[in-house]
Amino acid sequence: MSVICAIFPHSNNPERTLTCLNRLLQQSRLPDNVVIINNDAADTPVLNEIRHLAERALPPDSLHILQAETNLGNVGSCARGMDFAFDTLKADYAWVLDDNTWARPDTLQQLLAADTPEHTVRICLSLDPAKSGELSHPLSIPADKPGVWKPITHRENLPDTSLIPCRGGVFGALFPRAAWLAIGAPGEDLHSQGADEYSWKLQQAGFTFATVVSAELELPAARKPLIHYRLANRSFFYEPGITPERQYYKMRNWAWLQRLRAPRNYPARLIHCGVYIVMALNAMLYSNELTPRRVYTLFRALHNGFYGKLRPY
Repeated sequence: MSVICAIFPHSNNPERTLTCLNRLLQQSRLPDNVVIINNDAADTPVLNEIRHLAERALPPDSLHILQAETNLGNVGSCARGMDFAFDTLKADYAWVLDDNTWARPDTLQQLLAADTPEHTVRICLSLDPAKSGELSHPLSIPADKPGVWKPITHRENLPDTSLIPCRGGVFGALFPRAAWLAIGAPGEDLHSQGADEYSWKLQQAGFTFATVVSAELELPAARKPLIHYRLANRSFFYEPGITPERQYYKMRNWAWLQRLRAPRNYPARLIHCGVYIVMALNAMLYSNELTPRRVYTLFRALHNGFYGKLRPY
């Protein structure tokens, strides 16, 4: 039987962490190991509660708490956890979660039961519990033209199939050991909002992604509706209300990915960045977020990503 390692970070929100852990412990198919990356203080009281919960439901030595030297963010934590799962624990699969992605009782079992081709990363369907099971965020699926993706924003518009090819993702994904052997874990310098970069690298290595419709996760949607622009078969989403720090990593990592895709095509990347700036500024104006700090964050993030400098916020 495959060895499954569930991974998620803890920051400074004990309630979310304990909910995520409790949902894991209620799985019809329990993970063999649970790895929690602690981005909080090493003596935070919630760690004792975590240990007590795990002792009641998991076999001995199945809980592993990794202390981060600094806040790694969700993608950085995912990287640390994946390396530990595959290198130290010799896991067959790493099930990567965030502290606010809460599995339903048979989610892991449904993921494992999905009949997928070799070198496929299976992903959960993320649903907003506050909106009658509506999609938590847009799901990008193949469009009519090769290499073009279209975002599905409502569950009723999903293809009528149990397995939906998709663009990629990290949180809620079940990564096979072969993926880690092929390209390693995501870079810790991505910090957060780096799912697109890791998905792209896996696709270049021959892996595909598929959403398993029956494997449901509860993930609260953004507090404010996303602003969506579409231009020449490309989508741009702006998420109002997020912190400037999160916005920085989102924008920096976007520009970083454009650099990876076309390292020497400077004119095309400049045009893409210019269009990105126009749409971002327009979205900031529309959402009443056009402030000096936001504008500075936008230009600093794109500058750093364009020149390949993964500087922290």
